[in-house]
Amino acid sequence: MMLTDKHAIVYGAAGPIGSAVARAFAAEGATVHLAGRTAERLERVADEIRTAGGTADVAVVDALDEKSVDEHAEGAGRIDISFNLIGHQQFFGTPLVDMQLADFEQPITTMVRTFYLTSRAAARRMIPQGSGVILTFGGYGDPAANLGGFQVGFGAVEALRRGLALELGPHGIRVVTLQTNGIPEAVPADFPEKAAQAIAKHTADSTMLKRAATLSDVGTLAAFAASDLARSITGTALNLTAGAVVN
Repeated sequence: MMLTDKHAIVYGAAGPIGSAVARAFAAEGATVHLAGRTAERLERVADEIRTAGGTADVAVVDALDEKSVDEHAEGAGRIDISFNLIGHQQFFGTPLVDMQLADFEQPITTMVRTFYLTSRAAARRMIPQGSGVILTFGGYGDPAANLGGFQVGFGAVEALRRGLALELGPHGIRVVTLQTNGIPEAVPADFPEKAAQAIAKHTADSTMLKRAATLSDVGTLAAFAASDLARSITGTALNLTAGAVVN
């Protein structure tokens, strides 16, 4: 298995993408630390992992709070993989010039804050080990209209990812983005059905393969990116867009 004896923290592990990644890590042999805000939802994911023969523990962590992140990382002990998959509030549908400043700033601030805090906490434990992998999700992609500060936030996270990769590389730590153009399976269950179908169709139609990436695809690629098979990949994005974004 690709991740035998590895220890991974997955922030936002109760969500559809976070749980898919956590299950994939565990299936490849990693001990998975599930972090999020809701213990009950995290325990359901942990039970699924344990039932399948994997190892997982649960902790309530606010990934936007410095003390919460640092204390959890310290208590986790060894950290080989850190992947931040928490959700972010979205303000879609309004042109940038018509937005309120607070609505524009909010996703940028939260995305950069949480990625910085979780990456810093992991890196401080990876440096003495001389190894580790920090993953982020989303990437930048091509500009799209009426997304407010959401895509700007992804751009800021990408800039931070490049800086971290440069500074942490000499310590044997890799920093990689899994780039996506959207995962329709991750649309919340309570989302209006017609809107969810429209999102799925638009996502698939925008790709070269005329299909969207799946949660299983994300988990598989995340496990590869975190493994020693990808030991020469850092400072870049792995393209999971099915051809929607051309590199």
